[in-house]
Amino acid sequence: MCEERIKNLESIGFNWVSVYASKQRNSWDEMFEELKLFKSKHGHADVSTKDADNSKLGRWVSSQRKLYRHYKAGNKQKSKGMCEER
Repeated sequence: MCEERIKNLESIGFNWVSVYASKQRNSWDEMFEELKLFKSKHGHADVSTKDADNSKLGRWVSSQRKLYRHYKAGNKQKSKGMCEER
């Protein structure tokens, strides 16, 4: 894409990050903060999916581990954007 087209899109307030991607990133950040709180309280980050008080966090942790396994296996499509920083 040429600079002129980029400037034209930006001149009308075009957002380069979709609302969905932005919400997904915010959601990831919120869950990460929740995991940090859990770890500071319990001394570990092994959240069980069966923990009634933390079931959502447990599912998120389980999902992160699954995405990481796909990422390490080279399956970028199933890793849903897992990046080196994670």
